[in-house]
Amino acid sequence: MRRGAAALAVAFVATFGWSAADAGCSRACRDAARTTAASVRMIDLPGGRFMMGTDDGLPQQGHPRHGVTLRAFRIGATEVTFDQYDAFARATGRDPPVDEGFGRGARPVIDVHRGEMLAFIDWLNVATGRRFRLPTEAEWEYAARGGTDTAFFWGDEPSTRYANTGVNEAPDVYPKTAPVASFPPNAFGLHDTAGNVWEMVADCRHADYVGAPDDGRAWLGDPCDSYVVRGGYFNTLSRGVRPSARGAAGPWFRGMGLGFRLAEDAAAPH
Repeated sequence: MRRGAAALAVAFVATFGWSAADAGCSRACRDAARTTAASVRMIDLPGGRFMMGTDDGLPQQGHPRHGVTLRAFRIGATEVTFDQYDAFARATGRDPPVDEGFGRGARPVIDVHRGEMLAFIDWLNVATGRRFRLPTEAEWEYAARGGTDTAFFWGDEPSTRYANTGVNEAPDVYPKTAPVASFPPNAFGLHDTAGNVWEMVADCRHADYVGAPDDGRAWLGDPCDSYVVRGGYFNTLSRGVRPSARGAAGPWFRGMGLGFRLAEDAAAPH
């Protein structure tokens, strides 16, 4: 383990009191994790090659455009919900995250930082033997594009039919977060890759893709001061919900517009 990652792990356990090495998860705690894992609908995606990023010169977009070849993997059809994360909070005796008055249930969980996301993932993995993780940035964009090469997964023009954004014109009637899967999926079956909440991925933030891996691996760093977030959120306008759009968040950042989606190796047992 790199020195920076080791220090983060120590701080994580000291702060949150639960890790993969913790044997304190009771049978009820493990059962809750298995039930929660079963509620996550994963989409199997074949390996393939795609063109990542864009050279259109617009702000906030990943560049330069470059080819990436990925292995098969699995990714969540939706963002992790409050229902799923709240089960984790109850089972492990932690305070639930605030919902900012937006509502809980099937809405995407918000106001959790990266360490808390990883703790949720660790909880699922220890109880089930699976290998959930955050998607890499390349996996996320490949999945979000849904096999397309257009400005948005539905075409080249913005539309309120497919995304919860800052436009708020019918059928986008959600001024804040929407319950997951309120909008049609892309061709791969993923909902809400455009808008609703930004989604944390595995990669450290780099200013551009010069030197990025071309095989879909996470592009890390030591230290990693901030991480890439993708997809835009409910207050984002059109260019921010393109599949090539990027943002960043620090490891301890919590926000009303930040959530996450799960990924998993294709060969993981389930």
